[in-house]
Formats: sequence, C-alpha cells, structure tokens
Amino acid sequence: MLSLPKILLVLAVIAVVALLSKSFRGRAGRDDENAEDAETGQKNQALDLSQCAVCDNFVAPDSRGCERANCPLAN
Repeated sequence: MLSLPKILLVLAVIAVVALLSKSFRGRAGRDDENAEDAETGQKNQALDLSQCAVCDNFVAPDSRGCERANCPLAN
C-alpha cells in the first residue's frame, strides 16, 4: 500500500536524480567549450570572404588571391 512517507521518499529520490543529472550535463557542456577554446585559442568566428572577379572563387582578404596571374585580389 502506498503511504505518504513512501510517496514523499519517491518524490525526493526523483528530485535528487534530476538535480544531479542537470548538474553533470552542465559541467560536461562547459568542459567541451573550454577544451575547444584552448585548442583553437579563440572561439569560432566568421571569416569575411571576397569573391574573385576573374574565377568567382571566394578567398580571404588577407590571402594571396585565387592563384591566377591576373587575379585582382593578389597582393
């Protein structure tokens, strides 16, 4: 037979398991972010690319261009 103490005990166990689960998931997410930041030295950032008028390839603004002799983006 279910009594009030048994019901309260089951609810307490469920609450503790839920809190521990949430705590462990939160720690795992932070560890992944910190490991990624330490590996790359920074967070992922968008890179602005410029399209070459000659061959329509996209290249970074600080690169040498698209490897063609007549590339307008070559330095």
